[in-house]
Amino acid sequence: MVGRNDPCPCGSGKKYKKCHGRETAVSINDLVNDELFKVRQQFFSENPNQEQLADFRELQQEWQPRLMETMAETDAQAFVIENFLFMKKPHLWEDFLTKQIELAHRPTTQEVLENWKDVKIFLGQYVEGDAQSAQLKDAFTGETFKMTDQPPTDMQNNQGLLAILLPDSRIGKDGVLFLNGYLTVVGDFEPFFKQLKADMKENGAADGESYLQDNYLFVVEQVVKYSTGTIDESIELSPEHARVMDELNKHIQQADFDEETVDNTTSILNSYLVSQQPTVQKPEALVAGYWRFLQDHELIKGPMLSAKDLSEKFGVSSSTILKRSKEFGAYFEELLAKNK
Repeated sequence: MVGRNDPCPCGSGKKYKKCHGRETAVSINDLVNDELFKVRQQFFSENPNQEQLADFRELQQEWQPRLMETMAETDAQAFVIENFLFMKKPHLWEDFLTKQIELAHRPTTQEVLENWKDVKIFLGQYVEGDAQSAQLKDAFTGETFKMTDQPPTDMQNNQGLLAILLPDSRIGKDGVLFLNGYLTVVGDFEPFFKQLKADMKENGAADGESYLQDNYLFVVEQVVKYSTGTIDESIELSPEHARVMDELNKHIQQADFDEETVDNTTSILNSYLVSQQPTVQKPEALVAGYWRFLQDHELIKGPMLSAKDLSEKFGVSSSTILKRSKEFGAYFEELLAKNK
């Protein structure tokens, strides 16, 4: 048997631990990751079982139709299952883990599983990362966590996310991994979190994680609504953004729009202001770009104004209008993708 400090048999001249010994370590870690994945997969395949079906159906009937207003049926059901198994019936997970620890052959797997009873409901931000690791920051406590097992690779720095986390003792006391994926907060995280804290205050809740655990499906619903622009009425606009809406309403009143068109045009702009939090130096510039976007996407009827006409109508340069219009177009495409 080759020792870790012996020369590597490949003839590179390096110590085994610095050469092919690394590959062995990586392969063992991959095997552990595979075992941990199968444990989670098996739990979801076995639960909720027949004994809990009546209780599960009650929660499902209450929440799944509500969640399906903003997401696909399979996604809605997955969140209801998470809520039921990890917040309503946590003993199911604890009992299951006890058996899996006994069955695990590798000491590393056993060590990780022994800590998995400490399930954490997480709301926070993706600080930074790459394909190998990621850093997450809890929005309530400011704690930071490190993830090396399948970290997210499609998130921007400081983007918000909601997830159920499990401890990963392999990388220290701050190590975590996802139980079953994550839900991203599309747009600026701060307005969403500000509204959530207002909801907590209204309900007399002080502890963030307890609130998430007690209101998990409500928070899921709010994240999706915020991310898809359907929660506009519940978040108060800043004074500068309120002036943008006033400017839009002034021009809407001058146009001959039906009620549905008025609702659609105000809703899209309102959701854009809430989720994207654009800097506003001149309300007319934002509304002019929005008006061109509405025309280009045939969201309004009536005489179509040329670039020159729009510039004269709003007192804004054509280049500024075009720039703002493209920003609205990108946002609109994102909304369409999220609602597919």
